[in-house]
Amino acid sequence: MTDSRLELAIKRYKIAIDQLNTNIDTFTDPKQIINSQVVADIDNSTTQPEEAKKQLTQILEVFTARDEVQAALADTTQTSGESLVVIAQQDKILKENATAIATIYETVDWQTSFNPPKEAWWWSLKPERKPHKFWDQLDWFWSAVSISSLTISLGLVGDISSRFLTGGPDTLGALAVSTQSILTLLTAGGALTLAGQEAYKRTLKRLNIPEQFWHEISAGFSFLLVIGLLGLRLSLPQIATQYNRWGFNNYNEGDWGSAEENYQRAIKLNPDDTLAHFRLGLLYEEFQKLDLARTEYQIAAQDNIPDAINNLSRLYILNKNYPAAANLLLKTLADEQKLKPSAETKYALLKNLGWVRLMQSHYPDAEVKLLEAIDLQQSAKLTKNIAAPHCLLAQVMEAQKNKKSALKEWETCIQYADIASSTDEDGWVITAQKRLAEQENGK
Repeated sequence: MTDSRLELAIKRYKIAIDQLNTNIDTFTDPKQIINSQVVADIDNSTTQPEEAKKQLTQILEVFTARDEVQAALADTTQTSGESLVVIAQQDKILKENATAIATIYETVDWQTSFNPPKEAWWWSLKPERKPHKFWDQLDWFWSAVSISSLTISLGLVGDISSRFLTGGPDTLGALAVSTQSILTLLTAGGALTLAGQEAYKRTLKRLNIPEQFWHEISAGFSFLLVIGLLGLRLSLPQIATQYNRWGFNNYNEGDWGSAEENYQRAIKLNPDDTLAHFRLGLLYEEFQKLDLARTEYQIAAQDNIPDAINNLSRLYILNKNYPAAANLLLKTLADEQKLKPSAETKYALLKNLGWVRLMQSHYPDAEVKLLEAIDLQQSAKLTKNIAAPHCLLAQVMEAQKNKKSALKEWETCIQYADIASSTDEDGWVITAQKRLAEQENGK
């Protein structure tokens, strides 16, 4: 092969570069930029603008001319320095026009259409990225924000998921766990895996977002994920309240199994939900799981829920822990103005305090508290558990050797007793029946 082939190739390359350089301004004219559909249909459409075809033709002429130069160089045994200088000059001009050429390059898959060799750099020509004095210097910072945000997100996902999955997921729990997990995996996959990064880059390219902002956008997505998960984490108390309502409805409907599950989910989502603890304690009392009920009441009592304090004191009495019961009841009644218990709750507090004093053999004090409970019951027209103070007062009268008053209270105890709803009254009614029978036999 002679030098004449190389000279002809260089001449062709130079002419192509000159034409490209002359018409380069039209490549960046918005009215002339070729879109992907134009390129796809350029061979079989007669309706596309002639200028678009001309631009593509000029680009391909430059590339194929450069191919010819490379082929001639490979076959030429002797090459002059002058020829190499000309080639270098034309290559420089080509690279300088890379940005304008990219408007065509981004819409054409050269590798698929023409299969150029990897060393043919001109087929994969890309505009040189100009360093940005501010944004590029902060790429390390945005990368750190992305990694830190993903780390926090994974921690939040683990925490939230474990709370929702307690006792097995329900529909709401499964939805919350799957949604947050998918979003986190998509974000983490885009930042940490090669396939994810490539997909992420392709998406940003389609959106025409400059590459210099990619790190910032990635950090923004990761940060938004953290904000979303943090918002979900902070909303758990509100979600717990809803589970608490569902549990309460289940309890009223007699579906105690579902009530227990919903109360436990509410507590797992918000351990500070003292109302859920109290209601779960009530449920455990129904199950006769008194140790579990006492634990739940103790938690609820820390939030000064009067009903929880009253029920806890009753369990202390049943467990013969009279000092603890008396301390709770006295403190709660002393703080009546602050705690504002309902009339029904205050009635129960007075009744239980009278019960404690009876068991402690403080009969006068027991009598006073039980009479206060009876007076409150009558003035407030309460209708529930009204037999209890009479049953207890009968025992106080017996202890004080006031047999006549004791019999009168035993009669009232039997009259108002509701053993179906109060396990305490069952034993007292049996005692009342014995006392009245003894009285009848004595006659």
